[in-house]
Amino acid sequence: MNRPLAALLLSASLAAWAAPAPLPKEVQTFVDLRDACDHWRGQRSSDAERQKDIDWSVCQSCPGTDAELARLKQKYKGNARVTEALAGYEARVEPEDKAAQAKFCQATRKPAGVR
Repeated sequence: MNRPLAALLLSASLAAWAAPAPLPKEVQTFVDLRDACDHWRGQRSSDAERQKDIDWSVCQSCPGTDAELARLKQKYKGNARVTEALAGYEARVEPEDKAAQAKFCQATRKPAGVR
């Protein structure tokens, strides 16, 4: 084997070894959804149409994430990688009044152009 090829193979195997293991699929799905939730709930607009789009996005990404975070923390409490990935999320971002939240979300409309 020539030296450049050997160096490349060694480098690739070291990079793979050093790369963190991927998160379990359900944890990665949660992270993606909660990141979207956190993004949208931080948005406010003085434009009424834009605010409707934001509200719809919050309603699509936030409901259920508080319970899912608690469930995942419990399920993976012995997994340092998952524990670290979930540590930065607030335990409660959803309104306490689930009925009011559901009513609000039912009243939001899907933005034009969203499938």
